[in-house]
Amino acid sequence: MICPRCGERVPENRSYCESCGADLTAYRKIMRLSNSFYNKGLERARVRDLSGAVQFLKKSLGMNKRNTEARNLLGLVFFEMGETVAALGEWVVSKHFQPEDNRADDYMEQVQGNPAKLDAMNQAIKKYNMALESAKQGGDDLAILQLKKAVSLHPNFIRARQLLALLYLRAGERERAKKQLMFAAQKDVGSTTTLRYLQELAEPASEEHGEEEEEPAAAEGTVRISPESNYTEDKPNVMAWITLVVGALLGVLVSFFLIVPTARKNIRAEFDKQQLDYSSELRIKEAAITSLEKESELWQKKYEETARELAGIVIPEYDEHAYDTLFQALTTWHALSQQEEPGADELLALAAELGTVEPERLKNTDAAALYQKLRTQVYGQIAEPAYRTGRDFYSDKDYEQAVPYLQTAYDYGRRDDRCCYYLGRSYQGIKRYEEAAVYYRLLLEQYPESSFAGYAATRLEEMGMSGD
Repeated sequence: MICPRCGERVPENRSYCESCGADLTAYRKIMRLSNSFYNKGLERARVRDLSGAVQFLKKSLGMNKRNTEARNLLGLVFFEMGETVAALGEWVVSKHFQPEDNRADDYMEQVQGNPAKLDAMNQAIKKYNMALESAKQGGDDLAILQLKKAVSLHPNFIRARQLLALLYLRAGERERAKKQLMFAAQKDVGSTTTLRYLQELAEPASEEHGEEEEEPAAAEGTVRISPESNYTEDKPNVMAWITLVVGALLGVLVSFFLIVPTARKNIRAEFDKQQLDYSSELRIKEAAITSLEKESELWQKKYEETARELAGIVIPEYDEHAYDTLFQALTTWHALSQQEEPGADELLALAAELGTVEPERLKNTDAAALYQKLRTQVYGQIAEPAYRTGRDFYSDKDYEQAVPYLQTAYDYGRRDDRCCYYLGRSYQGIKRYEEAAVYYRLLLEQYPESSFAGYAATRLEEMGMSGD
């Protein structure tokens, strides 16, 4: 564990820092509590209770903001919920706290490495924002069209599906609302917003069902009560009709003045809450962009410094073309150094370029030293991959291809018994017996105790050169 006061490493069985004397009892409890919340968040995420996972992971980070495992998992949960901006924000912060050996690099590379998918997510966010504004201004039809486009571009965008379901509810399209809410519930089983909307969707259905069950009972009663006397026309009951009309008017007034304003107020509050949450996400995205811009500026400065260093190399006027081949080799080496693992053929091409440099013409001591350093580094890197490639061709009995690679490996430093033997065998395979005999004899002279020595002597006898 690292002491939070002085930064020194503290053994696990110590309750205080031996360097600064700080009491670490409370700090250890906080770290354990942070890890406990992280484990609970992980459990929720595994059963797709994404909302519950978000709550526990935020508590974990509240205890220890440097808990990069919790922060990375929170980013993954946000990404699964369709909140791409929030996910990138968490990974950028995680990268800030742990620059090296951080899985956030892989997550960001997977998201940003697919420009088409990232552009679709950005378009979905824009459609969602426009739909939110349209809904606030009463344009529900336009908002629904924009939200349908948003969820088609970004199917996991749970927030957009919830808003689309809410608008479907307002429009009376209950089946469509249910379809969106069921999809959101599959992605996040613990979302209180989705569960609340599903409950509101179910309540009116139960009330309608109850009213339908009462009608048959009333009709049944009417059939049983039949007059036995002769038919006489009853006088109309005027007061009953007046009471019915007054009751209907009162119901309309109550709905208009009490229920409708409350419903509108709730919808407005929901819209405002969603807009506030998304504004926070946009601020996180802006912070991530600012961090990337600063990183870009840092790399630009390093590039300019390297360019100035290269420009500072003074070439004597009397033989300026002597350095052209060296500069060409440096350019090739710089391009290969940007790759994670250059291929053997590329390294061979670079070695060939270095072979065209004439070191005796390099009068500048710095240039000559640079050439020697580059030559040592490149030749040391190429010998082993050239040997492996030549060995593979030899195993496939493709001796024509094996010879140049094995010869390169030998010339650039791989001068052992194995390389000598396989090079001799490859030359023998293409009937260049003189060259083959050279490497068989080298093996016998320099490595007489090698396990390949007996084979080399046998090969010389086969070619009739053992007595030469």
